[in-house]
Amino acid sequence: QPILDLESNQICGFEALARFDSDELGRVPPLEFIPVAEKTKLIIPLGNEIILKAFHFSKLLKENGHPTVAVSINISAIQLLRRDFTENLLNMAGEMRVDPAYIILEITESVFASDFEEINRILGELKKIGFKIAIDDFGTEYSSLARERDLNVNCLKIDKSFIDKLLTLEPEKAITGDIISMGHKLGHCVIA
Repeated sequence: QPILDLESNQICGFEALARFDSDELGRVPPLEFIPVAEKTKLIIPLGNEIILKAFHFSKLLKENGHPTVAVSINISAIQLLRRDFTENLLNMAGEMRVDPAYIILEITESVFASDFEEINRILGELKKIGFKIAIDDFGTEYSSLARERDLNVNCLKIDKSFIDKLLTLEPEKAITGDIISMGHKLGHCVIA
C-alpha cells in the first residue's frame, strides 16, 4: 500500500500488508487471522516471512532507482518482546542489504499497555540502530499525552476512524487537524 507525501505529491513509502486467502474460507481479514497467529505463537514465523518479503521489496526499490522510499512493517508485541528479535532483524537486514533508515517498524498503541518501559527500551535500541518507529492506529488505544514525549517513536499514524469522520463531521468538530498539530509539536511525522 503506497504512502503519499502531500507536500511533494510523491510516493514516499509503502506499507507491507499481510493477507490470508484460504481455499475453505476465502479471504480472511487480518483482524481475524492475526489474533489467532498471536495466540498460537505462529506470529513468529509469519512475522519473519513478512519482514523478509518487505526487505526484499525495499531492496527492489533501491535496485530500481528509489533508494529513499521507505517500507513499513507491522510488528506484534510477541515478536518485539522476544530476546532475539533485534538480533534476528539485524541479521535479516544484513543478509538482504537493507538500510534500516528506510524501514519503519509499526506497533500499535496497545503494545505499551503490556510493559511500557521494556517496549520503549527496545524501541529506543532499534531507533539508535537507524530503524524508524511508528505508532499505528494512534488515538484509539493507550494514548497518554503525558507519556507521548517519552516514547521512542518517529511517527504517528492516525487511526482511520479520525480520517473517515472528516467526510461527515462539521469542520469545527473535527479534531484530526489538532492531532496532526500535536504530533508535529511532539517532533513526530504524522501519517493519516
